[in-house]
Amino acid sequence: MTINPGDRIPSWCLENQFGELVDADDVKVGRSLLVFYPWAFSRVCGAELDELQREHDFFAEAKVRVCGISVDHKFALRSYAQDRGIEFELLADFWPHGAVARQFGAFDDERGVATRHSYFVVDGIVREVISSPLSTVRAFSDYRAAIETHVTAH
Repeated sequence: MTINPGDRIPSWCLENQFGELVDADDVKVGRSLLVFYPWAFSRVCGAELDELQREHDFFAEAKVRVCGISVDHKFALRSYAQDRGIEFELLADFWPHGAVARQFGAFDDERGVATRHSYFVVDGIVREVISSPLSTVRAFSDYRAAIETHVTAH
C-alpha cells in the first residue's frame, strides 16, 4: 500500500520516546508532519532531524505537530532525543517491526528500515508527500512550501 495526497491516513498506534501512546486519532485533528526515517544515530538522519529541531518555531507558529517515526526502540529514541536536544516526538515503529511504515508504503524490506518519506497531514488527510533516497536529506524548503500552501488554504 502507498499513501498519496488526498488519502486518509490509516489507523495505527506507537509509543513515543517517553513510552506514551500516540495514535492516528491524535494526529487526525489539525496539522501534522509524519517524518519516517531509517535510523536514529545515523549521519543523514541526524542532520535531517537536527534541521527539523532548528525550525521548531516555524512548526509551532504554523501549528504543525512533528512526529519522527523509525524502527528504533523507544529507549534508543529517548537517548537520541536527549543527546540531540530534540523536542518533538520520536515514535518507535519497533514491533511489529516497521508495521506502520509498511501501512504508509514507507518501508524498505531489503534493509528492514523506514524509507525517507514524510506526510503532511491536515485533519487526517494527506496533503503532501515529501521523499528522498535513503542517503539524501529531504529539503526543508519542501516542508515549508507544503505547509505554507496548505495552511493559507485552510
